[in-house]
Amino acid sequence: MPEPASPSSPPAAAARAPRRARAIEERGAPLLEALIAAPSSPTRLGLPAGAAPVARTAAVLLVITIACAVGSARLGAPVGWSRLFDNLHWSIADVAAAWLAWLGVRDARVKGLDAEHAARRRFAFGFSAYAVGQMLWDLQAGLGWQPFPAPSDLFYLMLAPCCALGMMGFLRGRVSETQRLAALLDTLSLVIAIVAVALVAYLPRRGDTTPLALGVMLAYPALLFAAGCIGLMLIALLRVGRAFGPWMLTLQMVAQGGLWMKWNTLALDGALADGGVVNAAFSALTLLGGLAVATWRVDRFVGPRGERFYEGALRVLPLVVVVCVTFAVTLQDAIARLSPAARVACGAAAVLVIVLAAARQTLLLRDRDQLLEAQRQLRDREDELRELNQHLEQRVSERTREAEERNAELTAALQQLSAARHELVRSESLATLGALATGVAAEMSNALGDARLLAATLSTPDDGQRQLGEALEHAQRVIGGFRQFALDQASGRRRRFDALVTVREVLDVARLAHRQDPVSFVVNGEPGLEMDSYPGPLGQVLAQLVANAVSHGFADDREGTVEVRVWPSGREHVRITVRDDGVGIAPATLSQVSAPFHQAGAAAPGTGLGFTVVRNIVGGTLGGRIEIVSPPQAGTTVTVTLPRTAP
Repeated sequence: MPEPASPSSPPAAAARAPRRARAIEERGAPLLEALIAAPSSPTRLGLPAGAAPVARTAAVLLVITIACAVGSARLGAPVGWSRLFDNLHWSIADVAAAWLAWLGVRDARVKGLDAEHAARRRFAFGFSAYAVGQMLWDLQAGLGWQPFPAPSDLFYLMLAPCCALGMMGFLRGRVSETQRLAALLDTLSLVIAIVAVALVAYLPRRGDTTPLALGVMLAYPALLFAAGCIGLMLIALLRVGRAFGPWMLTLQMVAQGGLWMKWNTLALDGALADGGVVNAAFSALTLLGGLAVATWRVDRFVGPRGERFYEGALRVLPLVVVVCVTFAVTLQDAIARLSPAARVACGAAAVLVIVLAAARQTLLLRDRDQLLEAQRQLRDREDELRELNQHLEQRVSERTREAEERNAELTAALQQLSAARHELVRSESLATLGALATGVAAEMSNALGDARLLAATLSTPDDGQRQLGEALEHAQRVIGGFRQFALDQASGRRRRFDALVTVREVLDVARLAHRQDPVSFVVNGEPGLEMDSYPGPLGQVLAQLVANAVSHGFADDREGTVEVRVWPSGREHVRITVRDDGVGIAPATLSQVSAPFHQAGAAAPGTGLGFTVVRNIVGGTLGGRIEIVSPPQAGTTVTVTLPRTAP
């Protein structure tokens, strides 16, 4: 019993298949998708990549082989030739259709169409099974062994259920359960009607056909018409527009069901002929089905006319089923040869259709009751909303007045907080500069006092005069460094400077500020690291970090060392570290040092904004980053990384 087939790749594609299979399997695609993978691009007709050459080649071969089959039959060639060409165009159509189906699966996966991908996979399995059935039929024909039913029929019959499952799976989640159940009832009613009509057509011709063979004959049109019915329900429920895929696949299922009814009738009459129109129609429909699956995608149709059309179709479909059963019952009365058992079967089919129609009507009534209840609840909610709207203006006015009062209170609180924050930052900066100024003034006073004493006791050049010169030179250097530091701090201007020189100037001033502390300061690094930045903010950062190290790392007059190092970090940055060998920072406290108002202890000096100011200057004005580490019992190291050219 011949029929259309499924996917198989040509020799050239098979040679490339192993490499593509490995590549696609690594991404989780099945081997069948890998075998048909092609690098070509989609066509203007909407076919997926690689589908156009397959479709064109299959169409040309079909035309040639069908012409050969028809010509052989009409010209009186030996019977074997027409049968050979029939089997050949069936095989070409089935293999091409399956191939196109798997190309559509790959296309949906690549485009991320998850729902279409799942549906197309089921379609592709159905067309693949159909192709396997054709291969088995070819083998049976070659062996001269053609029983009915045969192994090939099992695979032929899988086409319709796979397509039906694909469409029902696509409906899941897109329509209500009631609509899906109604679709199943309509489909079952249609299957019963088709079986009744087929029985009326087949039974008078049955002859010595076994019940199993008759059941398989009935299964072909019944399953295909059922799949076509589900396709029509999908199109109507989802309001599908002029999409080629859903419409063509549904048409193929219905038309192929009709072809099988014709085929079975000819087989029962012993009138099957090779090279006939029915044989050619099988191949043409199968190839069109493959094209439909390759482009199968549901695009909803929007518009009042479309809504009315589809609603009418959903209401007419049950009537069509009843008409089919009525036709079968009426037809049986016109056939005198119909056995009593057949008449009973047709009557039972009519009763079943009526029962299913009643069940479907019950579903519709239940839906109508639920709709009426929902409308009643909606009216109740509208009444409640109308009542609430009557008092809405007064409530809005009250809430607005309360919100304005709270906003005024919040604005005042924010202004107070902002003023307090600015005052604390200013106080912190002034405290640091005041300490520096006090130290510098004292040092200058001592240096100049020594100079005056030496100058008063000297009458001739000697060592005392040399010491006087050194003291005065030291005073001049201190005054010059302090002057540059004060200018940078006051103006905040941007200029080019040597990083190491600026750091030394800041540390010279810091030594003066902390001359009473038993702490030594060490500066080292690489000279010549020119920066285009802001030396004033940089000096403020270093002064604060040194002050933090002395205050927190060497509490209780502990002796120690603060080392400042300057060295390049790549070609575009400079890294400055301030390291002390003091007591360090506890792990629980280390994560909180950047928080505003955090203090190292109850007796710690300052406001707790020092490191916050440093972090803001480094990350803002200087455009760098700051890191702090404090291993247990190993002091604290603060690393500042700055771009040589500030933002």
